[in-house]
Amino acid sequence: MADKGGDALGRRLVRIAPAVLLLVIVMHFGITLAYLTPINPAKLRVSSLLDGYMEPFFAQRWTLFGPDVAARTKYLLVSCRAEDARGEVREHPFVNITRPLRELKQRHRLTPADRLDRAQLAGVKMSQAQDDEVARRLLEKPEDSEPYRQAVALVEQQRKQRRERGFRLVIRVASAACASLHPGEQIRDVRVRIATIQAPPFSRRMEPEESGETSYADSDWHPFEATETL
Repeated sequence: MADKGGDALGRRLVRIAPAVLLLVIVMHFGITLAYLTPINPAKLRVSSLLDGYMEPFFAQRWTLFGPDVAARTKYLLVSCRAEDARGEVREHPFVNITRPLRELKQRHRLTPADRLDRAQLAGVKMSQAQDDEVARRLLEKPEDSEPYRQAVALVEQQRKQRRERGFRLVIRVASAACASLHPGEQIRDVRVRIATIQAPPFSRRMEPEESGETSYADSDWHPFEATETL
């Protein structure tokens, strides 16, 4: 009797599973479509829910199809302030934690390095995200109506929250990297440096990436956040 009940349950699950999977796929792509639409009154009402679902791991941009292709590479470097076994505090030099992951991805396509790199890249993009063109025009256009002021305030709040979430993710990634780089020391603070390498012009396309112009954005020291090591 128990076997018959188990068989019936198994057949029921086999029938239900495709419908559940289809529903999840439809919901995901529906939310993605709503997330990518320009700012409008309907989107403003649910934008916090959309951002909460999409960011950081499902966030998408269409720069590739724009008139100005973003031909640049970003690397995340971390510096750690740690206390050793003798109680001495020292600041370690910056270490590039992005390059090893990408080199590992190139050698082995099926590797956790892809997800780790995506966490870094998502945090960097969110913390340095450029303003949406529609949002910029919304903020620049003068308007005295109360609904308009509310829309502008909501856009400003969302931009601030997005950048704060991105930087928080970067600090957590840096903390995990410091714990992994210096396992025998007690990490006190972490600091990040975002390096942006602009690709050489097309006339110099055969030159290595490092020949492009490089710029840096350094953060202040932030308290170490205990988390799992990378």
